[in-house]
Amino acid sequence: MKKLDLYISKNFLKSFLLSLIAFINIFILSQLFKIIRYITAGRMSISESITYILYLLPKIFIEVTPLAILLGSLMCINRMASNLEIISLKTSGISFRRIVRFPIILSFLISLVVFQVMNKVHPSALTKSRALRAGRKVAERVLPSKKNNAFLRTEDNIVYYIKEVDRVKNAATLLEIIKVDKDFKAIEEIITAKSGNFNYEKNTWVLKDAVVNNLKNKTQKIEKEYIDASLDKAPGDFITIQGDPDELTNTEITQAIRDIRTTGGDVKESLAVLGKRYSFPFASFIVSFLGLSLGSRYVRGASAISIALSVGLGYSYYIVQASFEALSVNGILNPFISGWIPNIIFLCLGVYFMRKAEY
Repeated sequence: MKKLDLYISKNFLKSFLLSLIAFINIFILSQLFKIIRYITAGRMSISESITYILYLLPKIFIEVTPLAILLGSLMCINRMASNLEIISLKTSGISFRRIVRFPIILSFLISLVVFQVMNKVHPSALTKSRALRAGRKVAERVLPSKKNNAFLRTEDNIVYYIKEVDRVKNAATLLEIIKVDKDFKAIEEIITAKSGNFNYEKNTWVLKDAVVNNLKNKTQKIEKEYIDASLDKAPGDFITIQGDPDELTNTEITQAIRDIRTTGGDVKESLAVLGKRYSFPFASFIVSFLGLSLGSRYVRGASAISIALSVGLGYSYYIVQASFEALSVNGILNPFISGWIPNIIFLCLGVYFMRKAEY
């Protein structure tokens, strides 16, 4: 790293950290009124309120980092432009893209930090903050013991519908099992039973008062006890962990989506959260192009214009991002595409102004 890169990087990081601290303080102050109300209502003690604020910090950090990057970029380059350093460097043959190279690299590294915080720290902190606000203990997520109207489709094209399944007693009532051909076009067999127990030694269901309709052979038989080795899905396979996807890590959300799909549930909300996890952290990297390029254009009234630009552009990004997120939750757009559309729009704007800043 050359002295020029070190000088610019130090200025950028200083501006970013100052902006980050300022925005975090603003967001904490906005929460103080709620916290004071919780304390006066007896829902929290003073020590619990401090812990609650600490649990909120990962969420606040994630939300304000793009704004802090934008304002920090504007302030850093604006200061250099007002001191005629940008003009001097350009006159000496150094391009603007060369000047801002290391701040852009640092912004990308900060985006990676946001990604890790959003994936590993934020879910746990959010769970604890919600529990503290609700006045309950944080419990580990466990599988429910029972589930009504359980649905499951296996890789072998066997479709289960069970009125009630109990994973503790390994029992089920009112089962309907449909076997479909490998192309999933024709039904081969329908099995109904009043009840059933799962035998873990044989790894199969033992059905009671079963009616087996073979549609291929056009036969029907009634069995007091019926065993089919292909019916090997245990009661626990029909039950998934219930929880807010915001409180899960990326790996847990991916697993939850698989479980929900196999049990016939709606995965739109989980997909929207996962799509945002892989797109929003990189907003910090993308808005740095806007901040660095626009910072060289406004020299007089630097502080006021920098703040106005960062707030205006930052909240414009949030509005666009929230709009496309709503489309993904409603199933209109693919969550990963809708998550990256705002990034692509603002990246194009950033590259456009970056080209303009060369002259």
